Amino acid sequence: MKKTLLAFALLTLGITSPVNAADFGLGLRAGTYGIGAEFGVGFTPRFGLRAGGSALSLSGDYDQDDINYDGTLKLGGYGIWADFFPMKGTFRLTAGLLSNRNEIELEAVPTAPIDIGDGTYDPSEVGALEGDVDFDSTVPYFGVGWGNVARGKRVGFLADIGIVWQGSGEVSLSSTTGLVDPDDLAAEASQIEDDISDYEWWPVLSLGMSIRF
Repeated sequence: MKKTLLAFALLTLGITSPVNAADFGLGLRAGTYGIGAEFGVGFTPRFGLRAGGSALSLSGDYDQDDINYDGTLKLGGYGIWADFFPMKGTFRLTAGLLSNRNEIELEAVPTAPIDIGDGTYDPSEVGALEGDVDFDSTVPYFGVGWGNVARGKRVGFLADIGIVWQGSGEVSLSSTTGLVDPDDLAAEASQIEDDISDYEWWPVLSLGMSIRF
């Protein structure tokens, strides 16, 4: 019992003493998970925490068979990251938990007959096809990086290479007229899901700068 209390006391001192001498900083970054900012706390030369968020929207075209969609890709999210600096330098191992914003909005307005699932529909029967691609809302992050938001130089360089596990995208699709057979819409949605099946893992590459308080 005495040994347990002693171990608990030493652990408490080991945790609380660095907190009292913690360093703080702000990071600004841009990359494949959006443009954003983060607040960092350095508890020890080996351990720190960051919290922040990012966002970015991109537009483009997406073709599925003879259907041309206008797509909007929304990237980013917010969350918390734990950094471990194994050599007490700038290189770090990072794990995090994020509220994921990644999603895709789709819209197609046909001007000629198109095949949807097993059916063929005139433009007047379709109106517009509207779809959403949703990924997991809470996702883990794993990666490596260089730079310490809270410790080191007053102004520093940040670089990260990592990956977000966001699961398979789920597609919902509808027509504005309501005249397209739901089974055909489901078949079209399934084809889109097959096309995006490789995006369960979203690559995160980012560059930025840190400002230490």
